[in-house]
Amino acid sequence: MKGMKRFCPGPFLLVVLTVISASAVEIPPGPLKDLASDQFRNRKRAEAEILAWARQRPAVATDAIFEHSRTSPDPEVRERCLSILKDLVADEYLRDGEGYIGIRMQDEITNVPGDPKPRGAIRVIQVVAGSAAESAGLQLNDLIVGLNDEVWHERVISFAFGDRIRQFKPNAVVSLKVLRAGNLVEVPVKLGRRPLFAENPFIEQTEQEVAEAEKAAQAAHFRRWLEERRKRD
Repeated sequence: MKGMKRFCPGPFLLVVLTVISASAVEIPPGPLKDLASDQFRNRKRAEAEILAWARQRPAVATDAIFEHSRTSPDPEVRERCLSILKDLVADEYLRDGEGYIGIRMQDEITNVPGDPKPRGAIRVIQVVAGSAAESAGLQLNDLIVGLNDEVWHERVISFAFGDRIRQFKPNAVVSLKVLRAGNLVEVPVKLGRRPLFAENPFIEQTEQEVAEAEKAAQAAHFRRWLEERRKRD
């Protein structure tokens, strides 16, 4: 209307409104209701749907799910919300940490087509089962002669190579330059998370023992996360 001033919210108010909007996110009501269904199948489906929804917006969804895990009058809903939180925190746990390929290495010197100087190389002498290396198709006796844009001309490079890999985060994709049967090929590798026993290759662990140790580490991480969150709220 004529004579009225148009209201323009200031930066501080916009920030407040944004925070309120983010914190007011609601779990989809249908699946939330079904968490307390009499049918086990419906409860499992609802839990999966809420988890999928939360993974699209973990920063705000975690708050809403945590609140229901504390305040819902139904113990089944509280328990399933805790289960969803455990999966979300596990996602965070797996994103954190150091990168890992999953090979045993041997230092060598080799000639690489196009490089006039002998190059430091890493011979793959073991590929760890279930590792990023296995998923990427690395093979025994492959010679790694480059990492992304890095090459080496020193004789011993395995320690520097391992340190460089650990600087990447899990799920990062690196490009290995590999000599295989005399041909130079490029092998993209999606890194895993450095496991508990990687620091001591002389300790023999079965796949089951490694899996159980990782599961225990994730459970301990979730307990610490939950304790800190309860203290904060």
